[in-house]
Amino acid sequence: RSEQIPGETHHPNERVRATVFEVRKSGSRVKIILSRIRPQLVQRLFEQEIPEIVDGVIEVKAMAREPGYRSKVAVVSSDQRVDCVGACVGVRGNRIKNIVDELGGERIDIVRWDENLEVLIPNALQPAEVEQVILCKMLGRAIVLVNEDQLSLAIGRRGQNVRLASKLSGWDIEIMTQDELAESIDRAVQGYSSLEGVEQALAERLVEEGFLSYDDLSIIEPVDLMEMGSLSEDQVNMIVEQAEAKAEEAEAAAIEARKKKREADRLAAIEAEKEAVEAQNAETQNAEAQD
Repeated sequence: RSEQIPGETHHPNERVRATVFEVRKSGSRVKIILSRIRPQLVQRLFEQEIPEIVDGVIEVKAMAREPGYRSKVAVVSSDQRVDCVGACVGVRGNRIKNIVDELGGERIDIVRWDENLEVLIPNALQPAEVEQVILCKMLGRAIVLVNEDQLSLAIGRRGQNVRLASKLSGWDIEIMTQDELAESIDRAVQGYSSLEGVEQALAERLVEEGFLSYDDLSIIEPVDLMEMGSLSEDQVNMIVEQAEAKAEEAEAAAIEARKKKREADRLAAIEAEKEAVEAQNAETQNAEAQD
């Protein structure tokens, strides 16, 4: 069951396509485990439905999947005359439709592969429109700037779109608006500057490299921080310890804030229910008085 697509059921004599996930001995027999949740199933279905992949004209460069919900497939063509995305979709979408039907309606996004991450990441985040990609190489993170009206589309339902794009590109992706980035930069510079041993110039350098929170600073390689600030090992250890303590404080404050919000929401719901009951009682009394 763990290798089945969520919500999918099968019955005797049904034709089922699956990949061989594992083969192992079970006593005197051999046990074959089939899977329908692995990305390899999507890969094989593409090979069956799209001849250009078998011929080597189109190559599947990367794939990310959340079985039963959505997959992203990055493809590239070795022949400029062949549109890799169009060939995978097929005439009137017939090729991709066959794959989607086989996967029980799972949504499949076909994106154009590019070695340049500043091109690949916006492609992977489609259908959202991206303004700018800022690569933070020391962290392996990409800060992606979008307009306010594209924010929810870029993130996707329950973070699915950005999560799959991250898996496809191999980089952590953080979606922000220009205003949110500016606020994060100001907050980070002020926060780092408040740490003992961190001068303004070092704080700004850290932010330029994409370190925007105390958590980020707590995972920096000590040798990198030593080089950036011309610091000794003891100074670096002291700064990192302060950052970790600040991160714990911030997390505790966030947990407390969430508790207060839940309590406020609960009280508001109780009050709303009470008002609704009172309004209904008043309406009933009015109706009885008129009768």
